[in-house]
Amino acid sequence: MIRRLARFIMPLLFAVLLLGLLPCVAEVWLRWQEFRAGRPLLSADPRDELIVPSWFTHHQVKPVRSITGTNPDTGESFETQTNSFGLRGAEPAIPKPDGVLRVLVLGDETIFGLDVADQETFTARLEKLLQAVYRRQVEVINAAVPGDCPMIAALRLKHELLSLNPDLVICHFDMSDVAEDYAYRRFATLGHGDEPLACPHPLLEKPPSGVGQKLGDHFLLAKWGQRQLAKFWREKRPDEPTDDIDHSLGKYAWLADKPPDSWAPHIQQTLASLGDLSRVAAAGSSRLLIMTCPTPWQVSATASSGEGVREEAGVPTDEFYRSTLPFQLLAEAAKARGLTLCDVSDEFRRQANPDRLFFNNSARLSAAGHELYATSVAKFLTTHTIAGPPPTANNNAPSASGMR
Repeated sequence: MIRRLARFIMPLLFAVLLLGLLPCVAEVWLRWQEFRAGRPLLSADPRDELIVPSWFTHHQVKPVRSITGTNPDTGESFETQTNSFGLRGAEPAIPKPDGVLRVLVLGDETIFGLDVADQETFTARLEKLLQAVYRRQVEVINAAVPGDCPMIAALRLKHELLSLNPDLVICHFDMSDVAEDYAYRRFATLGHGDEPLACPHPLLEKPPSGVGQKLGDHFLLAKWGQRQLAKFWREKRPDEPTDDIDHSLGKYAWLADKPPDSWAPHIQQTLASLGDLSRVAAAGSSRLLIMTCPTPWQVSATASSGEGVREEAGVPTDEFYRSTLPFQLLAEAAKARGLTLCDVSDEFRRQANPDRLFFNNSARLSAAGHELYATSVAKFLTTHTIAGPPPTANNNAPSASGMR
């Protein structure tokens, strides 16, 4: 009897022991692979590993980091870095050297440009073009952070970047900014007049809850399992495009030829942040320029049509948004606040092959797109002077016509 019981228990114990050891071996193997690669292996997007929570601006880029970027179409990789401000590029001098015209460019992943090498970015090209035009030393600083919107850009300028003493602040308005403003505003601390004072990341206020989240934070194997389960679920039950601003697939719904009426207050709230940005720039005696460019689906039905690119953005295949309403609303908001707007959407749409301005396997600007954007903005600046008295802090900034 005892021998029979032993013959039954021993294989069972061995199986339990083996099941316990296999996850440990897999965990050790994953960590060894990360050690060999010198970077996290289980990030869905390399940008995710660059971003950390912030008390003032919701999120920020890790400072003093080496970054490996990859061209999504060719697979070619390149190296870049962040400075002590958490900005892409070399360390800016403080105080600003005499005689230097310093331009600070705010924006999101469109301007950050992790898909292109340093010399191909909007900021690098703009710096070269302006130096040729102004015939003086010009420094264009890439202060863009993936996921930013005008509200966060205003807070970033106020809390982190005014010490750079820029002569000109340029802010890129992206078509995804309305959805991002909506997502961040719930965490913002507002002052008198509903002006955002700070936007602390919720993870700093309250640690993540749930067994799955905690396991994923500590064990690579658990994180890998979560990713595989999510991938399986997406393939079996793919989400459909939606007009819901709360949904990740609804962030471009307002670009449609017939935009949902429910977005109207969120659009106006986002555009109102341009006034906050203007006041912060004026407090630092800096002039402000708002610029914008179209998304791939606003220039062509085939731009950025690589596998899964449009589906991930919630844009139907072969969709071409011809509506100019988003650009009209932005122009009206800028005019109402006395701000200067550089809208390059017409230049993008006039191109013989607009698809080349974007990557096929990513919905971001290609090197050609960065070049056209920079060339268009530089041309705009040659007809608008940044000399003269600075704007005042009470938002009595010169109008667009006053800057000609």
